[in-house]
Amino acid sequence: MPFSYLGGQEFPADAWSPQLEVKLILQRFAKTGWDEGDSAIQVDNPDDGDLALRREVHDLIAMRNNHRAHRAAEIVAQVANSEAYWSNMLMMGAGNRPATQKLIMLAMQAGQMVALHFKHKIGRARPVQVCPALMPLVPTPPHASYPSGHATQMTLIATMIAALFDEGEAHAMARYAAALAQRISENREIAGVHFRSDTRAGQQLAKDTFHGFLKEMPEVKALLAEARAEWSGITCSFAPDPETLPDLEGGTSLSRRVSNAVASRLANDLPDLIAAALNSDSDSDSDSDSDSDSDSDSDSDSDSEAKKAEHPDKPFKDQKKKSP
Repeated sequence: MPFSYLGGQEFPADAWSPQLEVKLILQRFAKTGWDEGDSAIQVDNPDDGDLALRREVHDLIAMRNNHRAHRAAEIVAQVANSEAYWSNMLMMGAGNRPATQKLIMLAMQAGQMVALHFKHKIGRARPVQVCPALMPLVPTPPHASYPSGHATQMTLIATMIAALFDEGEAHAMARYAAALAQRISENREIAGVHFRSDTRAGQQLAKDTFHGFLKEMPEVKALLAEARAEWSGITCSFAPDPETLPDLEGGTSLSRRVSNAVASRLANDLPDLIAAALNSDSDSDSDSDSDSDSDSDSDSDSDSEAKKAEHPDKPFKDQKKKSP
């Protein structure tokens, strides 16, 4: 007897791939008018004047010298797998917090979409094009610099996490999310592939994208509600003493802040110190030229003094013999 076919079914909603579900939301987001019309997102052009670029490059050199060595491993890992840092911090995966995981996926794809739009529109050069001596730690991405895609994506994730709590950005988990987003964004500057203004533009773009468009979409509202349920009951337990809490770089937070402040001050004052030293050298050269004649007159006295210095005890013995 042949096997019977089965009927009366639809494809299960929970059998959809999360990545594909996110693409459906992204398709609807593309039709919201975020990129055209009166309500479109606006991103100002960067300041690429000589003075502004000089300051930006100066900051990148200081960050490279102060931070690149001890952040190198995470910088390399975050080139193509920054989501892993969020999965680890938010305890996602293996069926845990699936709605939150979808939010992360949505933020990554929507953030990339809006960032690439403005990158192509503005076409800003990468830092290594302005100062090849920066020698980026990772390969320079094959697209324009402004705004930072990583900063857009990471800030969009952190903004969505904050939206899961009644306290918003003041919630303890939201603060952790904001700190991670800032660190990953900053790492792109330390790596030498983004200017600080790229980062700031990406951060603002993320907030405009969420508050202006994503959070008003019915699909995103439903996803936020599901993710909010996954975090119900999570409260702030206690706040440790910030002066003794070790930070991610080693040492206490206070010692790290002091050392970073000193390094930043030295980096900021370095151009003035160099200029002062050069001026001092030129003044010394002119003084030495004017005093050359007097120096030649005192050569013989200097020679005799030098001989006495070689035998410091002998003059005192001679003086003692000559005294009455």
